[in-house]
Amino acid sequence: MLFYLCETKVSSQYAEPEDRRDKLDAAKKSRFKTEDFNLQYAGRYYGFIFRIADEKLRTCFAAFENPLTSREIEAFHALLNETGLSFSLKEITMTRYIECAEAASRSGFLDGTDEVFKELGIEDFAYRGNRNYTEKIMSKPATKAHLIKRANAVLCGETLIPEIERIFVGGRSNAKGHPVHYIIQSDDRQVASEIVEILLSALVANNRVISGRYINCKFDENDAVSHDYRKLCETASGGTIVVSCEGNDFGDGEFSGRGADIIVDVAEIARKCRNSLLTILCLPRVCDKTVNLFLENAGAISFVTIREQAVSDEVAKAYLKTLAKQAQTIPNRRLYQAIEPGKAYLSDDLRLIFEKWFDRHLKMSVYKQYQAFESSNARAAKAAPKGSAFNELRDMVGLAPAKEVILQALDFHKARKLFQDMDIDRARPAMHMVFTGNPGTAKTTVARLFARIMKENDLLSYGNLHEVGRADLVDRYVGGTAPRVKSHFRKANGSVLFIDEAYSLVDDRDGLFGDEAINTIVQEMENARDDMIVIFAGYPDKMEWFLSKNPGLRSRIAFHVNFDDYTADELYEILESIAKKHKTRLDTGVKEKVAPILENAVKTADFGNGRFVRNLFEKAQLKQAGRLVKMNVDKIAQHDVMTLTGDDFETPAALKSKETKRIGFV
Repeated sequence: MLFYLCETKVSSQYAEPEDRRDKLDAAKKSRFKTEDFNLQYAGRYYGFIFRIADEKLRTCFAAFENPLTSREIEAFHALLNETGLSFSLKEITMTRYIECAEAASRSGFLDGTDEVFKELGIEDFAYRGNRNYTEKIMSKPATKAHLIKRANAVLCGETLIPEIERIFVGGRSNAKGHPVHYIIQSDDRQVASEIVEILLSALVANNRVISGRYINCKFDENDAVSHDYRKLCETASGGTIVVSCEGNDFGDGEFSGRGADIIVDVAEIARKCRNSLLTILCLPRVCDKTVNLFLENAGAISFVTIREQAVSDEVAKAYLKTLAKQAQTIPNRRLYQAIEPGKAYLSDDLRLIFEKWFDRHLKMSVYKQYQAFESSNARAAKAAPKGSAFNELRDMVGLAPAKEVILQALDFHKARKLFQDMDIDRARPAMHMVFTGNPGTAKTTVARLFARIMKENDLLSYGNLHEVGRADLVDRYVGGTAPRVKSHFRKANGSVLFIDEAYSLVDDRDGLFGDEAINTIVQEMENARDDMIVIFAGYPDKMEWFLSKNPGLRSRIAFHVNFDDYTADELYEILESIAKKHKTRLDTGVKEKVAPILENAVKTADFGNGRFVRNLFEKAQLKQAGRLVKMNVDKIAQHDVMTLTGDDFETPAALKSKETKRIGFV
């Protein structure tokens, strides 16, 4: 479908009345005349007036199949009792046509828009604030020499220039249809957009497309080809649909899972509309599987692939010189120093090199008064993590591996923002983890803090800790386990799903409910990689057994974080930290009394780590209470209540029973 805006110079009888009522009456009379036109050309053209001002008549037309000609415009004018009028005609987008129809309805030139949009089949795209597509009109004439120059400028001459030559050869007739469609492969969005415009400029100049209108649609692997897209393709008949598919990072950046369905659907629609609609598919530069999947489902359509090429160091320097010329600046040696001899470069690489040099050049050479100011990217890279949770984790004793993993996640998040500023969309990798450690090594505490840190630094949308175990995931009845697991994944969306004692999901025999739970978890982990982190926790030896249960489980886990047992010195630091939180002072004799207890504790298997220290502190509080109540209450000061002495601490009974008995003389 094609949409037009026509502007006609008319006689003074169409001067716009000043009174609003007179305006509406005049519009109503004109409406009756235009309705005659629409009845006469029903199913072929639809026209309406949307404004009369300054002796200019502005009308809009929709053409169902064939382009609008001067014959139809003159017929429209004749119904208005005007002949021999000069007019200008230009193609417009569907969005602009909808806006004009709404303006015509407000002015009385249309009796509402519902019936009009329904007749044209564009009712699905009216009255929307947010549209998931953009439209452009390619109407500027272009010479072959100019387009070849543009092709060389985007470093795509090797595959693009031969196609420009083929387009300008022309054909023997004006038969409807497209001999070929196009696949554009580039990692740079700007380059892909430029290639589209070069191709369409050549096609429009040689009448290879009826309409200069082209529609841009973008999909990622989480989208789906909806009813709207199919209807959009119908409205674009005679023009071009440009589909950009941005896959997630699955090894080579190609679509998988739901993303593959998009490729198949787009290919099938392209096959059905191959003669009425030109399809241009934009993909990453390296995605052979995606291209093959598309071609397998596109039927007998022929495709020309336009691929961005890597260039040598000498060509790269020439390209940088061109960018400098476009920026009206003179390049210096520092710009070319970024080019390494023998290395191949893509256009987006070179654009980033130039932009980095140009930003520095402006401050250091052109506007020297700003030399001391850092870039926002540099500030962001140096900025400390946000929120109180990171400070709490940082202040915890030990836990070096866990702290390192969280810093890596935060650093990647910073880097990802920098990449986006450079127009590089790098998907977030999966952050699923395994925490292994003995009891009391702070696995649950770190998971809870980790969730908060992710929330406070915008890596997770909610940042709660959703803690589950076998009893929450495994059902007693056949068919109940998978829905349970999926339910907990839905509840944990945007947060951390913490599966404690995950090894308990492993049954004694294969094929039981525990296996079903693990298999479902593996499936859901892949779907939940963007806004959820799954953490499995348990004892080291048992967790290794758990991970070997399902081949796909280990490959989906990005980080294995080991929580070592605390040393005696670290345990005493934990004791000091607990006392500080309780606003309690440890007397000078406490360390002398507690140190041997902790030394013996770390030599004992399953002594409880931080949990052991917390129990030690709580029992000291109980003993202190017994000591204080036996004193003269009038003599007890606040200092006494807030202080623990060495006598308040004693070796736990469980530890005494494990102490080695000495034999011999004392």
